[in-house]
Amino acid sequence: MKTSHRPFESREHEESLNQFLHYAKSVLPSIAAMKKNTWPIHNDHCFMRVILDNVCGCAWYDVIPSPAYQNLSEEYAIAAAQLAKRIACESVSLHTLNERSKHWRKKQYRLDF
Repeated sequence: MKTSHRPFESREHEESLNQFLHYAKSVLPSIAAMKKNTWPIHNDHCFMRVILDNVCGCAWYDVIPSPAYQNLSEEYAIAAAQLAKRIACESVSLHTLNERSKHWRKKQYRLDF
């Protein structure tokens, strides 16, 4: 079920959203640029997709109205910020997170020849 846009529930909500956006738009693409041959994604919108899909447990747009960053609940914002940090520290498999996201979106594996 989709939720509607609402104001920040708390200071933690606002800070978590800002951290998530900073990591997804800046930190993670910068790290990915240094790991071109090891990380499966490199663009900010891909990091946002992977993080939000894994936080939601499905394609994010099935539960969060677009634009997602304006409609994230406090719970999702906190979880997204935490997952973004874990990706940056490589304490989770970005490959696994990306494959889950593609599965939820029914995307085929890409074959490189």
